[in-house]
Parts: sequence; C-alpha cells; structure tokens
Amino acid sequence: MGRCCCPHQVLTYIGQVTTGMPRASLVHPMPSRNVSLRLRDLQEKDSGSYLCFVNLQDNQGTVKGQSSKHLELDVLVPPAPPSCHLRGVAHVGANVTLSCQSPRSKPTAQYQWVRSPPSSQVFFAPVLGEGTSRDN
Repeated sequence: MGRCCCPHQVLTYIGQVTTGMPRASLVHPMPSRNVSLRLRDLQEKDSGSYLCFVNLQDNQGTVKGQSSKHLELDVLVPPAPPSCHLRGVAHVGANVTLSCQSPRSKPTAQYQWVRSPPSSQVFFAPVLGEGTSRDN
C-alpha cells in the first residue's frame, strides 16, 4: 500500500484555536508546552510519519523561529480469525488437505499446525433388555 507524498494536516493550534481531523485531539488543555496528540479509534491507515512543528510567531503572524520532530507510527493489525477446511475424504490410505487462511494481519502472521492427541472414546455394546431378544 503506497503512502501519499503530501503532508496531511492532523491537528493545528494557532491563536488559541485548535482545528483538525475529528479523531485527533490534544491530550492537555491549551495553552500548554505539552502538545501531545491523541488519536482515537486507530486505523491501519493512520500508520505513517508524523511531524510535530513548533513555530514562534510575532503579533503579525510572521514566523520568527521553527523546530520540528519526526515520529513514525506503525499500527498493528491482529490476525483475522482463520478459515479452515478439510479437503478430501479421510479414509485409511487416502490423501487429505487441511487448509487454513487468515486474510489479514500486520505484521504478516506466522502459522503453525499442532495435532492434539485423540480424545478417549469409549464404545459400549448394546445392552440386552427391553426391545432386544436372544431368541430370534
């Protein structure tokens, strides 16, 4: 999946006015020296490079100084529940395929097959009694 080369404005605080995308907010009330950004309902598409710009402006809005810091956000996506199927007929001597797929994860999921021991099955012979007779 490609990323846009153009910066996308996430949140701005200028002249005591905060503007930005609906899922973004500042952690601390302004004015504050801590401009930590909170992103709600994080999505995979939120992954990317984020830049925090700190500008010093005079009363006319002219930038007198600027500093910035880069931060990389990589949103992890848990694997979707796997879809598993048995292909073939499970008879002695036959071949079968056990298929398992998980359509998405980030990073790429690792797969492992594990065989559980067979459960103990106890079979009982039919009980002779009502409805059964030895004299047939």
